Amino acid sequence: MTNLAKLAATATEHAQKNQMTLVPTAPQRDFGPEVCIDPNRLGLPSFLDLATKIGGGVLYLDANPFNPEAGSDLGELPEDLTRHKGEVGFVRLAFAANGIVHFWERSTPWYEEAEALKDAASARLPRQGLYAHDTDSDQDDRLDEETQKRLANELAEKLLANPEFRAAKIGPRQRIGQMAIPEGTHRHVGWEALRMASERAEDMARSRYAELVTRLDELAPQLLSDATYQHASSPGARKQAAEQFLIPHGDGFPPPAYVRDELYARAQKLLKTKGATNLF
Repeated sequence: MTNLAKLAATATEHAQKNQMTLVPTAPQRDFGPEVCIDPNRLGLPSFLDLATKIGGGVLYLDANPFNPEAGSDLGELPEDLTRHKGEVGFVRLAFAANGIVHFWERSTPWYEEAEALKDAASARLPRQGLYAHDTDSDQDDRLDEETQKRLANELAEKLLANPEFRAAKIGPRQRIGQMAIPEGTHRHVGWEALRMASERAEDMARSRYAELVTRLDELAPQLLSDATYQHASSPGARKQAAEQFLIPHGDGFPPPAYVRDELYARAQKLLKTKGATNLF
């Protein structure tokens, strides 16, 4: 597994070498025009090079050591999570260019589980079943592996059928999934179902948009006739409209940024071509 502390150190060293201002925090997601770059498509060195070229000399870095006591009023975390105290489980890098925030994120499974449990507790969901940490009295309630897999798979299918879950981006999707898990669900079943549903959603979206990217010339004129797109007055707003336009075509999944941006570019090019044609 990738050492996230080393990734953070690499980013810090890069900022120092390139005389960039390093801000030891990062903007929050889903608060405006943004691009979240898939770390599997663009590695950290390439992202840092991009930040150096167009990021205006400012790099944001959020990579704090994990503190299981934070938010302790929400309840204790399981021992298998608290043992990661002091480790870096999440790294978020960001820079802004042309009014759009570019994000690059990596996280560990244990960090994602801890955050999911905290989100559930803060939403005042019952600390039973899915959200309960294991104690000696819970040992008899543990499910056998076969039953756990079967129940998790059934629940994952239900989550995937939830339109709100499908349409959400990765971060909000975790929270929506937690809220959709029925009260009393066994903790391990719920967490495994959420993991499975999230992975399947990413795979299904990737497959669907790999197909749609070959049809962008067909979709561009449809986007131009979309009322929301027509009323958008800025590039950022038009890109957001393009993203919403693509969701129904993408089987309910949000598009990767590069698909959205390419559709937007082709629509604008088509609009200019039509404008030039109408001059004659």
